[in-house]
Amino acid sequence: MTLSDQELHSSDQSRFSLDVVQLVTEVYGTGATAILEALPKPVQTYYVRCNTLKISPDDLMNRLESRGLRVSQHPVVSEALGIRVEGPFDILTKGRKIIVDKHTAESVLQGANVYAPGVIECGSLRSGDQVTVLSEMDDVLGTGEAMMNTNDILTFRRGLAVRLQERQYKSPQIRELPEFAEGLLYPQSLAAMVTSHVLGPKEGECVVDMNCAPGGKLSHISQLMRNTGKVYGLDRNSEKVARTRQTVVHLGCSNVTVSIHDSRYAADDLPDLQADRVLIDPPCSALGLRPKIYDSTSREKVNALADYQRQFLKSAARVVKPGGVVVYSVCTITKQECEETVEFAEHECGLHVVEQTPLVGSTDFRNAEVLKTFCQRFHPITDEIGYFIGRFER
Repeated sequence: MTLSDQELHSSDQSRFSLDVVQLVTEVYGTGATAILEALPKPVQTYYVRCNTLKISPDDLMNRLESRGLRVSQHPVVSEALGIRVEGPFDILTKGRKIIVDKHTAESVLQGANVYAPGVIECGSLRSGDQVTVLSEMDDVLGTGEAMMNTNDILTFRRGLAVRLQERQYKSPQIRELPEFAEGLLYPQSLAAMVTSHVLGPKEGECVVDMNCAPGGKLSHISQLMRNTGKVYGLDRNSEKVARTRQTVVHLGCSNVTVSIHDSRYAADDLPDLQADRVLIDPPCSALGLRPKIYDSTSREKVNALADYQRQFLKSAARVVKPGGVVVYSVCTITKQECEETVEFAEHECGLHVVEQTPLVGSTDFRNAEVLKTFCQRFHPITDEIGYFIGRFER
C-alpha cells in the first residue's frame, strides 16, 4: 500500500526530498506520514550508558537525580538510563535573530548551545545581546544571550556564540555534567546499546569492531567483556581514530586496540586476525536519526551506501572464525540498507541470519516475512530513533 500523490504532497515536503518520502513509504506504507512527522522532533527519552567499569547504574542514577534530572533504568538493558526530555514549549522571539546550520539546529534541540562554526547568519550582533536562534527551516529553536560579536563569530569561527536560556525542548546537557567528565557515562541511543548485547561478547574473546569511530559501541563491548580478552577497533579516518582513542582511555577500557585501517580489506591485510565476533556499523543514510531538521538524500546515494555496506559484510565473513558471530547495524530505515543487505549476506557471504536477543525493537517486517523473529527494527516514533539490527553466524 502506497501513499497517493496528494498524501505525498501533504507530508512535510519542505523538509524531505521526494526520494526520502518514497523510501520511507516503501517500508511503512500509509504509516510513512507519521514517521515523517516524527523525524524533525527529538526523542522523548534521552539515553546515556552507565559505564559499569567505574560505577553501578544505581549509584549513577542517584547522582543524576540529585542534579534534578528525571531518570529511569531500562528494564532489559540495565546500563541504559533514560532521561526525560520536556517540551515542546512555545518560545517568544526576542532580540536579534541568528540562523544556524542543520547540525547545530539538531544539536540545540538535544540540549546544546550554539557554537560559532554552526552560525550561518547573525546580522549585527554584540556580546550580551538577546537573540532568537532559528533553523534554516525557520524553526524557532530557543532564545539566549550572545557571547560573541558578529566579527568574532564570522572571522574566527570558534568558541561559544550563544548560551541558550529558553529552548523548544528541555534536554539534558550531558557533556557539561561532572559525571561525563569523570567517564561515568556515555551518551548513546538505546538501539545502539542493544546492538552490543545482540553481539554478545564474552569475557576473554577476540572481538573486532570494523567501524569503530566514535567509540560508543567499541567501549560498550569492552565494558561487557569486563576489560578482558581483546577488542580491536578499525576505522579508516585518522582524525576519528584519534578521538576514538581518547574516548576509550577516558572510559577506562584497557583491552582495546584502535587502528587506522579500511576494514573492507582486513582479511587480506591482517591475515592473522581471526575473531570470535565481528561488529559492522558502517556509514549509512542515517534516515532514522532524530531530530532531523531536513533531509535531501537521494535514492542514488542510498543505493551507493548499500553497496558500500555490503563490502564490510564480505570482509567480516572472512575475518570471523567458523561458527563465529557477525552483527550488522545501521541507524536508518531503508529496505536497501536493511532487509536487502541481510539477504545479500545470506546469498553472497556465507553468513546465516539467526535469532537475536534481547528483542527490544520490533520484528514486524512488511516486506520480508522470512526476517520476522530474526532481525529487529526500531521505528523512529515516540521514544525511538530508526535503527536496524541483524545477527549472523558463519
